[in-house]
Order: sequence, then structure tokens, then C-alpha cells
Amino acid sequence: MMLLEITTNQMLSIGVPIVGLLILSIFTLKEYFGKKNKDIGDHVMEMRKNAQNQTLPLRLAAYERLTLLIERITPASLFIRISTHGLTAADMQAICLNEIRNEFEHNLTQQVYVSEKAWQAVKKTKDETILLINTIASAMPMGASAFDLSRAVLEHVSHSNSDPYSQTNSLLRSEVSKLY
Repeated sequence: MMLLEITTNQMLSIGVPIVGLLILSIFTLKEYFGKKNKDIGDHVMEMRKNAQNQTLPLRLAAYERLTLLIERITPASLFIRISTHGLTAADMQAICLNEIRNEFEHNLTQQVYVSEKAWQAVKKTKDETILLINTIASAMPMGASAFDLSRAVLEHVSHSNSDPYSQTNSLLRSEVSKLY
């Protein structure tokens, strides 16, 4: 049996081209995959930009609807929409609470498109309005009319140091201005 004998020159003449091809392949693959990663990053950025362009109208509509919700649950707006003729304070209280809850439930899905801070402000304003009406209604004398409740609530609001409705609307406007 004869062993294959390879001389150093033969080893170099075979080995050097193989090592060269290996190094060239590594650099080529590295450049190819580096470019691929950049292309993927560019594609992701483009997709985000398209998503923002598509959701911007939805987000603006959500802020508009929540602004309208806040306007509709202000006591003055509530009492204007509800006829007080022949109603007791308890009837008016029940109708107001029902109106507030319906308005809120109708706009519940808008929370998906607004910030957590904005949504919490809307919820807090709704809860404060319900608490205000309940507190004043519970202090009304038996047999008080809806007009009496309306007047008492509006007087309380007019003498209040803070206006949660204006504060919430200001927050909503501020957040809308950040969208542009």
C-alpha cells in the first residue's frame, strides 16, 4: 500500500486558494446579510409609518368623540336635553345617570385610540359628574322637583373652584396637538 505523499508546495498550492475562497465567501455573506438586515429595518419603519397614517384619522375621531362626550355630560348640557316638566328630583337623577352611562358606553371603544392619561381623565370626569348628581340628589328634600335638582347642581358647579370638564377638554386638545 502506497501512502499518498503531498509535498509542502503541493499543500500550499491547494490550501491557499481554498483559504482565499473561504475568506471571500465570509465577507460576501456578511455584506449580504448586513444589507438584508438594513432592508428589513427599512421595511419595518415603512410599515410603521403606513400604520400611523392609517390610524391617525381614527385617533383624531376618537379625541373628537371624547370631547363631545365630555360636553354632553356637563350638567348644563344634560339638563337642557332633559325636559323637567312633571319630573321629581329622583326621576331627574335616574334619567341623568342613565344618559351619562349611555353616552360613556357608546364611546367606550375610543379608549383604544387615545392615551391612557386621556382615557383616565374622561373616566374621572364621568365619575365626578355621577357623584355630583348623586350627592346633591341625596341632599334634596322629599318631593323636590327635577327643576330643584337642576338648579342645585348648576349652582354647585358655578361656585366650584375647579372645572373638570374644561380640564379634561384641555388635556384632550393638548394630546391632539401632539399628533401633528
